[in-house]
Amino acid sequence: MRDWAELILDALREIRAHKLRSLLTLSGIVFGAASVVSMTSLASAMQSLVYDDLISMGLSRSFFMDDQGPRSDAKGAAALRHTGLRLTDLDALRALPGVASVHGRNWGQEQVVNAPADRRRVRIDGVDAGYLALRNWRIVAGRDIRPLDVINRSRVAVVGAEMSRNLFGNLNPLGKTITIDGVRFLVIGLVAPIEFDIIPADFSFVGRRIYIPYTFMTRYAKGEGRVDEALVTALPAADFGVLRRGTALVRQRHGNEDFTIENEAAEVLSNLAMADNILGGWNGVMFTIAGVTLIVGGIGLFSVLLISVRERVHEIGIRKALGADDGAIMRLFLAESLTLAFLGAVLGIAGGAGLTVITEFIGQQFDKPFVIPVNLPGVALAVVFALVVGFVFGWYPARRAARLDPIEAITGV
Repeated sequence: MRDWAELILDALREIRAHKLRSLLTLSGIVFGAASVVSMTSLASAMQSLVYDDLISMGLSRSFFMDDQGPRSDAKGAAALRHTGLRLTDLDALRALPGVASVHGRNWGQEQVVNAPADRRRVRIDGVDAGYLALRNWRIVAGRDIRPLDVINRSRVAVVGAEMSRNLFGNLNPLGKTITIDGVRFLVIGLVAPIEFDIIPADFSFVGRRIYIPYTFMTRYAKGEGRVDEALVTALPAADFGVLRRGTALVRQRHGNEDFTIENEAAEVLSNLAMADNILGGWNGVMFTIAGVTLIVGGIGLFSVLLISVRERVHEIGIRKALGADDGAIMRLFLAESLTLAFLGAVLGIAGGAGLTVITEFIGQQFDKPFVIPVNLPGVALAVVFALVVGFVFGWYPARRAARLDPIEAITGV
């Protein structure tokens, strides 16, 4: 270790003696290391944003059970036996081990809605208490539908933000009434859709609907006890056995004709895998660009070391005459090469970190605030890659210096 410390100090003295040449040599390695750090940091930040967007959809531990009615080829008695999902099914699902919650939902065709400023046909959704929150559909004013609203089949409504503008203009809709097919509902809340940072998902439909207690629709539109959909959410510690148990339960109660299952967890995992593939391909392109830049820097390092060998021929001859073997000479020049590479990596890491700060600042100027933390694996990769380049491109000049004949080196022949 002491010998290598002396070699590194000697290398630093040589670098300081040729500042401009060393700076030009470092430039390629600096740019390459900066590219690795900044690109891996940006890719990691984008991956986090994509993951946050996908997870913000909610339902990563949930699945839907939809009432499909009898199959199109069901005849006679089979069609009559169809009972569909019912409120009692929701209670049975809630009793399953590992289930955190079960939300009922009904949907209907567009209904005639009257309000002071407009009259139109609107999609009405009957939802359970907590359904909007679970879906991350934000209540931006007023309140959500509560359990008592569901139990009492209250005539209350949460209106989408876009629908509110259509029905009430710029007026505050809270406390006002709307008439849905002749029935008056009190507006208690305003809902807005999820806003995504990266993925191009469109949830604008959330702002164009009206949401009322699903039990009201069950009693007055669907038939007593009927429900169109059950949204089952598992506890954080539960496994996919909840899906299997829920499926078996409803199949036991209804057979195979009455419902279909959409596993939202599988869909989210599929989207995450797709995001990984896209970002992985992008990372490959970024690493290729950074690698080419580092190799160009290595070629510059190779040329400068050859020049250094020619300039220090007399010194090499004296060292050999004093007893230095070929290994000592090789270590001398490899130390200089690796020191240059390491300094280039350090400067590149600082430059890459600076680029992430600049990118954050530019994002803030365009009202897109986001954080790009420096990617530590990218930092390690930049250092390793730079040292490998320093070793590979420094080996031949070091070997050439070690093979010089000491007499010819001293005499300069």
